[in-house]
Amino acid sequence: MQETKRTKTELVSAMKNLFVEIQSINEQIDEIKAEAKERGMPHTMMAKVAALQATMKVDEVLDKNDQFAALVDEVRGS
Repeated sequence: MQETKRTKTELVSAMKNLFVEIQSINEQIDEIKAEAKERGMPHTMMAKVAALQATMKVDEVLDKNDQFAALVDEVRGS
């Protein structure tokens, strides 16, 4: 079976469609953050937590935070 290769125009069009979807999703995220802000919630931090959860990096960041805290404690005691 022969593989059909897309033209430059088709590839650009496919990418454009994805960028439009990304823009729409970012607008939805902004609306959710605005709602959290209106309710007095830490919207920026909440967005960071959500992004880390989505990329499965929460544990990595928490580990780095622990390392940071340990270093701060170490140099404070010097």
